[in-house]
Amino acid sequence: MLHKIFLTLICLLISWKPILASEILQLRKNLQRAVPGDYLVISSNKTDTLMHIYDKQDDILTIEEIAIPDCRKPKQLSWKKWVEQYAPGNTSWVMYEINLQTGRMIRYYSFSKNDWYAISDADNFLSTLLNLKLSPIPQEARKKIGPKPNSGPDWRPVWQPRMIVNGSIIKDVRFNAWRTRWPKDGSELSGKIIEIYLPVDNQQYPSYFPYWLQVNGVIGKAKIRIIDSGTQLISPKSPLPALNP
Repeated sequence: MLHKIFLTLICLLISWKPILASEILQLRKNLQRAVPGDYLVISSNKTDTLMHIYDKQDDILTIEEIAIPDCRKPKQLSWKKWVEQYAPGNTSWVMYEINLQTGRMIRYYSFSKNDWYAISDADNFLSTLLNLKLSPIPQEARKKIGPKPNSGPDWRPVWQPRMIVNGSIIKDVRFNAWRTRWPKDGSELSGKIIEIYLPVDNQQYPSYFPYWLQVNGVIGKAKIRIIDSGTQLISPKSPLPALNP
Protein backbone atom coordinates (compact mmCIF):
# COMPACT_ATOMS: atom_id res chain seq x y z
CA MET A 1 0.00 0.00 0.00
CA LEU A 2 1.38 3.38 -1.00
CA HIS A 3 0.93 5.12 2.37
CA LYS A 4 2.58 2.17 4.14
CA ILE A 5 5.36 1.64 1.62
CA PHE A 6 6.58 5.16 1.99
CA LEU A 7 6.94 4.66 5.74
CA THR A 8 10.03 2.61 4.88
CA LEU A 9 11.77 5.33 2.90
CA ILE A 10 13.38 9.05 2.31
CA CYS A 11 18.29 12.03 2.70
CA LEU A 12 20.66 14.89 2.97
CA LEU A 13 20.44 18.35 4.53
CA ILE A 14 18.05 21.04 3.36
CA SER A 15 19.90 23.57 1.21
CA TRP A 16 20.84 26.79 3.02
CA LYS A 17 20.52 29.09 0.04
CA PRO A 18 17.24 30.92 -0.74
CA ILE A 19 14.75 28.99 -2.90
CA LEU A 20 12.43 30.73 -5.31
CA ALA A 21 8.72 29.91 -5.11
CA SER A 22 8.88 28.63 -8.70
CA GLU A 23 11.48 26.05 -7.57
CA ILE A 24 9.25 24.50 -4.92
CA LEU A 25 7.82 21.09 -5.82
CA GLN A 26 4.71 19.39 -4.42
CA LEU A 27 3.90 15.85 -5.50
CA ARG A 28 0.20 16.66 -5.20
CA LYS A 29 0.52 19.16 -8.05
CA ASN A 30 2.71 16.75 -10.01
CA LEU A 31 -0.07 14.15 -9.93
CA GLN A 32 -2.20 16.49 -12.04
CA ARG A 33 -0.22 15.07 -14.98
CA ALA A 34 -1.16 11.48 -14.22
CA VAL A 35 -2.81 9.59 -17.09
CA PRO A 36 -5.17 6.61 -16.58
CA GLY A 37 -3.37 3.43 -17.55
CA ASP A 38 0.04 4.60 -16.33
CA TYR A 39 1.71 2.28 -13.86
CA LEU A 40 4.86 2.05 -11.77
CA VAL A 41 6.29 -0.94 -9.92
CA ILE A 42 7.88 -0.05 -6.58
CA SER A 43 10.43 -2.29 -4.86
CA SER A 44 10.95 -2.05 -1.10
CA ASN A 45 11.60 -4.51 1.74
CA LYS A 46 11.55 -7.57 -0.53
CA THR A 47 8.08 -6.69 -1.81
CA ASP A 48 7.04 -5.26 -5.18
CA THR A 49 3.98 -3.03 -5.37
CA LEU A 50 2.33 -2.10 -8.64
CA MET A 51 0.78 1.36 -8.51
CA HIS A 52 -1.76 1.91 -11.30
CA ILE A 53 -3.47 5.17 -12.24
CA TYR A 54 -6.93 3.65 -12.52
CA ASP A 55 -8.95 6.78 -13.31
CA LYS A 56 -8.91 10.55 -13.21
CA GLN A 57 -12.03 12.70 -13.11
CA ASP A 58 -11.43 16.43 -12.66
CA ASP A 59 -9.54 16.70 -9.36
CA ILE A 60 -10.22 13.14 -8.21
CA LEU A 61 -7.50 10.58 -8.91
CA THR A 62 -8.15 6.86 -8.42
CA ILE A 63 -5.09 4.74 -7.67
CA GLU A 64 -4.95 0.95 -7.56
CA GLU A 65 -2.17 -0.88 -5.74
CA ILE A 66 -1.24 -4.56 -5.80
CA ALA A 67 1.57 -6.01 -3.69
CA ILE A 68 3.48 -9.28 -4.13
CA PRO A 69 6.48 -10.55 -2.11
CA ASP A 70 9.62 -11.33 -4.10
CA CYS A 71 9.36 -14.98 -3.07
CA ARG A 72 5.96 -15.28 -4.80
CA LYS A 73 6.81 -13.34 -7.95
CA PRO A 74 7.04 -15.39 -11.17
CA LYS A 75 10.48 -15.45 -12.80
CA GLN A 76 9.17 -14.31 -16.17
CA LEU A 77 6.68 -11.57 -15.44
CA SER A 78 4.73 -9.19 -17.65
CA TRP A 79 3.09 -6.81 -15.20
CA LYS A 80 0.21 -6.06 -17.56
CA LYS A 81 -0.59 -9.74 -18.05
CA TRP A 82 -0.17 -10.38 -14.34
CA VAL A 83 -2.85 -7.82 -13.52
CA GLU A 84 -5.13 -9.07 -16.31
CA GLN A 85 -4.86 -12.56 -14.77
CA TYR A 86 -5.98 -11.19 -11.38
CA ALA A 87 -2.44 -10.88 -10.02
CA PRO A 88 -1.75 -14.46 -8.83
CA GLY A 89 0.28 -14.57 -5.62
CA ASN A 90 -0.64 -11.05 -4.51
CA THR A 91 -0.93 -10.35 -0.79
CA SER A 92 -2.73 -7.00 -1.01
CA TRP A 93 -5.01 -5.38 -3.60
CA VAL A 94 -6.49 -1.98 -2.79
CA MET A 95 -7.97 1.04 -4.52
CA TYR A 96 -8.37 4.59 -3.22
CA GLU A 97 -9.27 8.09 -4.33
CA ILE A 98 -7.21 11.24 -3.80
CA ASN A 99 -8.41 14.83 -4.00
CA LEU A 100 -5.66 16.56 -6.00
CA GLN A 101 -6.62 19.96 -4.62
CA THR A 102 -5.92 18.94 -1.03
CA GLY A 103 -3.85 15.77 -1.35
CA ARG A 104 -6.24 14.01 0.98
CA MET A 105 -7.43 10.45 0.57
CA ILE A 106 -11.22 10.30 0.13
CA ARG A 107 -12.15 6.62 -0.04
CA TYR A 108 -10.13 3.44 0.48
CA TYR A 109 -11.24 -0.08 -0.45
CA SER A 110 -9.46 -3.41 0.02
CA PHE A 111 -10.29 -6.07 -2.54
CA SER A 112 -8.24 -8.52 -0.47
CA LYS A 113 -10.59 -8.08 2.51
CA ASN A 114 -13.69 -7.05 0.56
CA ASP A 115 -14.22 -4.07 2.81
CA TRP A 116 -14.00 -0.28 3.04
CA TYR A 117 -11.56 1.38 5.43
CA ALA A 118 -12.04 4.54 7.47
CA ILE A 119 -9.28 7.09 6.89
CA SER A 120 -8.23 8.83 10.09
CA ASP A 121 -6.07 11.95 10.14
CA ALA A 122 -3.42 10.07 12.12
CA ASP A 123 -3.16 7.34 9.49
CA ASN A 124 -3.37 9.60 6.46
CA PHE A 125 0.36 9.51 5.75
CA LEU A 126 -0.17 9.94 2.03
CA SER A 127 -1.72 13.38 2.46
CA THR A 128 1.39 14.61 4.29
CA LEU A 129 3.69 13.18 1.64
CA LEU A 130 1.79 14.75 -1.25
CA ASN A 131 1.75 18.17 0.41
CA LEU A 132 5.43 18.33 1.35
CA LYS A 133 7.27 21.28 -0.20
CA LEU A 134 10.47 20.00 -1.79
CA SER A 135 13.44 22.12 -2.85
CA PRO A 136 15.94 21.30 -5.62
CA ILE A 137 19.27 19.85 -4.52
CA PRO A 138 22.16 21.96 -5.89
CA GLN A 139 24.27 20.11 -8.45
CA GLU A 140 27.35 20.33 -6.24
CA ALA A 141 25.49 18.72 -3.33
CA ARG A 142 24.12 15.75 -5.25
CA LYS A 143 25.36 12.21 -4.74
CA LYS A 144 28.31 11.39 -7.03
CA ILE A 145 29.56 8.19 -8.68
CA GLY A 146 32.86 6.81 -7.41
CA PRO A 147 35.19 7.75 -4.54
CA LYS A 148 35.79 11.39 -3.70
CA PRO A 149 39.23 12.68 -4.80
CA ASN A 150 41.72 13.39 -2.01
CA SER A 151 42.51 16.80 -3.47
CA GLY A 152 41.75 19.02 -6.44
CA PRO A 153 38.43 19.56 -8.23
CA ASP A 154 35.72 16.93 -8.07
CA TRP A 155 34.77 15.95 -11.62
CA ARG A 156 32.74 12.89 -10.70
CA PRO A 157 29.40 12.57 -12.54
CA VAL A 158 26.24 12.88 -10.46
CA TRP A 159 24.43 9.66 -9.65
CA GLN A 160 21.22 8.96 -11.60
CA PRO A 161 18.56 6.33 -10.81
CA ARG A 162 17.88 3.66 -13.40
CA MET A 163 14.86 4.13 -15.66
CA ILE A 164 12.98 0.98 -16.72
CA VAL A 165 9.98 1.12 -19.08
CA ASN A 166 8.04 -1.99 -20.12
CA GLY A 167 10.82 -4.19 -18.75
CA SER A 168 13.61 -2.47 -20.73
CA ILE A 169 16.33 -0.23 -19.31
CA ILE A 170 16.29 3.25 -20.86
CA LYS A 171 19.80 4.66 -20.98
CA ASP A 172 20.99 8.22 -20.41
CA VAL A 173 17.84 9.45 -18.65
CA ARG A 174 18.62 12.49 -16.51
CA PHE A 175 16.89 13.12 -13.19
CA ASN A 176 16.28 16.15 -11.02
CA ALA A 177 16.86 15.67 -7.29
CA TRP A 178 14.68 17.24 -4.58
CA ARG A 179 14.64 17.17 -0.80
CA THR A 180 12.78 18.32 2.27
CA ARG A 181 12.29 17.50 5.94
CA TRP A 182 9.30 15.55 7.23
CA PRO A 183 7.29 17.61 9.74
CA LYS A 184 7.75 16.80 13.42
CA ASP A 185 4.53 14.89 13.87
CA GLY A 186 5.60 12.08 16.20
CA SER A 187 5.64 9.50 13.39
CA GLU A 188 8.56 7.26 12.37
CA LEU A 189 9.54 9.87 9.78
CA SER A 190 9.27 12.86 12.13
CA GLY A 191 12.07 15.32 11.37
CA LYS A 192 13.75 13.01 8.83
CA ILE A 193 15.30 14.28 5.58
CA ILE A 194 13.65 13.07 2.37
CA GLU A 195 15.30 12.95 -1.05
CA ILE A 196 13.46 12.13 -4.27
CA TYR A 197 14.42 11.84 -7.94
CA LEU A 198 12.14 12.70 -10.86
CA PRO A 199 12.96 12.47 -14.61
CA VAL A 200 13.86 15.78 -16.25
CA ASP A 201 11.85 14.76 -19.34
CA ASN A 202 8.20 14.92 -18.29
CA GLN A 203 6.80 14.09 -21.73
CA GLN A 204 8.11 10.60 -22.56
CA TYR A 205 7.92 9.08 -19.07
CA PRO A 206 5.60 9.25 -16.06
CA SER A 207 7.52 12.02 -14.28
CA TYR A 208 5.00 12.90 -11.58
CA PHE A 209 6.10 10.18 -9.16
CA PRO A 210 9.57 9.59 -7.63
CA TYR A 211 11.70 6.95 -9.34
CA TRP A 212 13.89 6.89 -6.24
CA LEU A 213 13.05 7.87 -2.69
CA GLN A 214 15.44 7.77 0.25
CA VAL A 215 15.22 8.56 3.96
CA ASN A 216 18.09 9.36 6.30
CA GLY A 217 17.85 9.15 10.05
CA VAL A 218 16.38 5.66 10.28
CA ILE A 219 18.50 2.54 10.84
CA GLY A 220 20.62 2.55 7.71
CA LYS A 221 19.07 4.33 4.74
CA ALA A 222 15.50 3.37 3.92
CA LYS A 223 14.98 3.35 0.16
CA ILE A 224 12.43 2.56 -2.46
CA ARG A 225 13.06 2.35 -6.18
CA ILE A 226 10.99 1.88 -9.27
CA ILE A 227 11.85 -1.35 -11.09
CA ASP A 228 9.42 -0.98 -13.99
CA SER A 229 6.88 1.41 -15.47
CA GLY A 230 4.58 1.66 -18.45
CA THR A 231 1.28 2.78 -19.88
CA GLN A 232 -2.10 1.43 -21.02
CA LEU A 233 -2.57 -1.04 -18.19
CA ILE A 234 -6.17 -2.26 -17.84
CA SER A 235 -7.49 -3.52 -14.51
CA PRO A 236 -10.05 -6.33 -14.22
CA LYS A 237 -11.50 -4.70 -11.09
CA SER A 238 -14.67 -2.59 -10.99
CA PRO A 239 -14.37 1.15 -10.29
CA LEU A 240 -15.03 2.42 -6.78
CA PRO A 241 -18.44 4.00 -7.59
CA ALA A 242 -19.67 0.51 -8.52
CA LEU A 243 -18.82 -0.74 -5.03
CA ASN A 244 -21.22 -0.15 -2.16
CA PRO A 245 -19.53 1.67 0.76
